[in-house]
Amino acid sequence: MQVIKNYDSEYPVGILWNMGNKYAREMMLKIAIMEDVIQVKVLDLGKKYEQFVLDCYKGDEEAYEGGYIYDKIKNMNTDNKKIVVFVFKVDNPTYQKSEDGKIQCIEARKVKQKIRAEYASKIDGYFFDNLIHISDNIEESKRTLDTINNYEEYTIKDYVRRGYKAIIKGKNKKSSKSYVSFLKELKEDNNER
Repeated sequence: MQVIKNYDSEYPVGILWNMGNKYAREMMLKIAIMEDVIQVKVLDLGKKYEQFVLDCYKGDEEAYEGGYIYDKIKNMNTDNKKIVVFVFKVDNPTYQKSEDGKIQCIEARKVKQKIRAEYASKIDGYFFDNLIHISDNIEESKRTLDTINNYEEYTIKDYVRRGYKAIIKGKNKKSSKSYVSFLKELKEDNNER
């Protein structure tokens, strides 16, 4: 496996799926400890949840092989259709080629793997990938970002770190809260679920 260095920054896009909402605050704190979280949004997708998931994996033939994506959606089909989307910054990222030839940001994969390793056992009916999704490379980040932007109207909460411009588009131009107060709201939401 060849490791490639890049001295620019990468901005992976992540999604905490509805199955992990109970732990969203905890997971976002851990992610912020590992990497610089730039933006976070909460979307309540309602009846559009299934289509959102399909749109996120459009072009990913592997996800559609053997009906995997439909099993994933079936497993995530709960009354709660809220997801947390986020963008973080990786300075000087490193990349590797996977066995199937895809370029992957090592730092983004580490975040995803750490969250899965720590929280998978806490999720009732855990099904691989029904907890967190993080883009592995710039192309996947762009695709995921385009999908999220197409569902902007479902945003119910939005945080942009001070000193940064929003990467995920937004209609409202409210001033950003602190990350801690945003996470406090996530915790309060969990009490309602």
